[in-house]
Amino acid sequence: MEMSFHQVDVTKRGDVFCVQLKKRNMTEADLHQFGEEIAELIDDHGCRKLALALGKERLDCLQSMFIGKLNMIRRLLVDQKGHMRLCEIAPLNFDVLKVCKITELIETQPDLDAAVKSLEEAD
Repeated sequence: MEMSFHQVDVTKRGDVFCVQLKKRNMTEADLHQFGEEIAELIDDHGCRKLALALGKERLDCLQSMFIGKLNMIRRLLVDQKGHMRLCEIAPLNFDVLKVCKITELIETQPDLDAAVKSLEEAD
């Protein structure tokens, strides 16, 4: 099953979908497309375990809109009894996530390997 997206790169490790952002600078249109692409993974490709690597460099986008997309993705996965981990988060981005209390809703891991391991143990 080929998965090709504009905003994210996707690989599978077992039943875990590993997603990495393609761009550090995302416009409002990019963020909308990002949300649609992740929703497609969940709805059409059966993603129930998602490791989202935000990247170790600062993410430049509308932070409030990005937070909204993360919440939307979390809700979609929860509705499907799925799980999500955020990983590879730049310190500035982590601070924003913490202030917005996203880190209380979505578990974070230092890297993709740790996120995959955590998701393999989730159920």
